Amino acid sequence: MNIYRSLMGAERGEVITWVESFYWVLTTMSTLGYGDFTFDGPVGQVFSMGVLLTGLFYLFMMLPFVFMEFLYKPFMEYQTGARVPRRFEATEQKHVIITHYDSISHALMDKLTQFGYPFVLVVESMKEALRLHDMNVPVMLGNLDEAETFEHAGIMDAEMVVATDDDIRNVNIAFRARDASPNLTIVGTCNRETSEDILSLAGANHVIRTAKQMGSFLARRISCTDNNTHLIGRFDEVLIAEATIHGTPLVGKELKDVNLREEYGVNVVGMWERGHFELPEPDAMLNNHTVLLMAGMEANFKKYDKAFSGFTHNNAPVIIIGAGRVGRETAKTLSEMNIPYRVIESDDRKVAMVQNSIHGDASDKAVLDRAGINKAPAVVITSHNDESNIYLTIYCRKLRPDIQVITRAFLHRNVEPLHRAGADFVMSQDHMGANTIFNLLNRAEILMVTEGLDVFSQKTPKSLVGVKLNDCKIREKTGCSIVAIKGDAGTVITPSPEHQFSEEGEIILIGDEAAEKAFEAKFCPS
Repeated sequence: MNIYRSLMGAERGEVITWVESFYWVLTTMSTLGYGDFTFDGPVGQVFSMGVLLTGLFYLFMMLPFVFMEFLYKPFMEYQTGARVPRRFEATEQKHVIITHYDSISHALMDKLTQFGYPFVLVVESMKEALRLHDMNVPVMLGNLDEAETFEHAGIMDAEMVVATDDDIRNVNIAFRARDASPNLTIVGTCNRETSEDILSLAGANHVIRTAKQMGSFLARRISCTDNNTHLIGRFDEVLIAEATIHGTPLVGKELKDVNLREEYGVNVVGMWERGHFELPEPDAMLNNHTVLLMAGMEANFKKYDKAFSGFTHNNAPVIIIGAGRVGRETAKTLSEMNIPYRVIESDDRKVAMVQNSIHGDASDKAVLDRAGINKAPAVVITSHNDESNIYLTIYCRKLRPDIQVITRAFLHRNVEPLHRAGADFVMSQDHMGANTIFNLLNRAEILMVTEGLDVFSQKTPKSLVGVKLNDCKIREKTGCSIVAIKGDAGTVITPSPEHQFSEEGEIILIGDEAAEKAFEAKFCPS
């Protein structure tokens, strides 16, 4: 404006007011150009063009940017953010509050959805909340370090709070959740052993160390060191165990001809054939690779072991590939079970953290030979890299077609590829953790036999009270098979077709997730 006053004042020979200067600059820069004040000389005209070009730049470049950045964008963010609730609308049924989204909580949410449990996922990032909201996940926006967030999540009406973040974060969540609700069930996961006590002190009722849980599971799936029954779980006095029949008189016979129920009181509830699970059929042929899944009392299994324990015994060390947290926990469990082992690890630091270790790459046959691959009864692959696990599973199966291969899956989607690669048993850490947390709800207990296969208990549904076993058609209608029945007459491992379900009884069944859901839908309608 000062330049305009100077140039126009010199051209017209008079003093130019500030109002006129502002008026001319505004009309020129906005391209209105009324033309009531114009320069006659070339200097003023060049100045006018400069002002006009500057106005065009601001008009077409700066104004849209200012509009988008300071008006449109905040408005759209507000509109978009309005889609994510800041408060959970409570339901008649108690809900579960989940405080972190990862593979374990994702598997848990699938399980909760399957069985109709309401839940809410508290997310601190708007971007993450919108992404999950678009995936139809029940989310709520809030800061987990604020007591108000737990109040908005309905913690006073909740059944459980679940924390699956890192150890430090989980301790803080447990501490704040306990302050908000003194009697609430709080579940936290952890990686470090020292975090177990700290989480408990912070207020967690249940602490799950996933690596320890996975290592223990993998170790207890080793069943080919001998023909004894190997316990994998229990429901009160009902034990669930596995046993190989390699070299025993059972090989070459059909299941209906071995008379295990009549002679030993054990109930064959499933059979493994090279990692493939089958429900027992009377005409199923038993061979050297068959692994029986059985239910029975402790006395029944002792009787069975006495009859079959002397046929095969392999004292060679089990091979563990990987000395990470899961590998070390597997070794620790095997040590407690008095089963010899050798650990293969390529990392110098990890090699020093476990006994009976061999430094080297497990994909090198010379290293596997040093570990005793030619005589080992089993190999346990514990790497957190699923591509490596698939490679090593195929390799070990090629070197030893008769060896038992037990593999950890880091991602659930790789469970099936690992089975196809030759693994006898595969377990993903996320589903194991999710299943453990789900069992802590006030419902029937679930025992994971392997990925996607559960042994579970159910209170006798009203629709089955007084019905004979032969008439209920549970297996035909749901795909579940009965493991044992608890009732007025006590626990019956091998019920007869005429056995009737009692009102205050309990049924123990085996089946996959679809079969479990089908049982609830058919016999336990809400």
